[in-house]
Amino acid sequence: MRTLSMEDIQLLNMLEARTGAKGTDVVRAEGGFTFIVERGELGKAIGKQGANLARLRKETNANVEIVEASDTIEGFTRNVFRPAILREINVINDGKTVSIKVDREEKGKAIGRNGDKIKRARTLLKRCYGIEEVKLT
Repeated sequence: MRTLSMEDIQLLNMLEARTGAKGTDVVRAEGGFTFIVERGELGKAIGKQGANLARLRKETNANVEIVEASDTIEGFTRNVFRPAILREINVINDGKTVSIKVDREEKGKAIGRNGDKIKRARTLLKRCYGIEEVKLT
């Protein structure tokens, strides 16, 4: 079970107050936050034309990302890497490694600028599912 600090709880409360979406976790990283919201709450969290997300970014003066939770490692992995299209996801090594296959055209989206997206994915998958390694091929 993940433990949340008081600051994390305050951020989740702010997310819910501003958007109406129920957040389950928040991960802080360089220059921003990634909120994990319950299944079906992503649209509410982002808002019409991204209005809620823009407001959160402005209020926190930080880069805010929102990821929808999933019941499976594969589903959560797809959500973390959106909008990149993942061709195949395999959980190997007794659930300790996620191997992801992407087409060449999608690799840049999956890695992100300066590797930010893959770093975020590693952090989120480790925190939520105990995944120790994420391989992108």
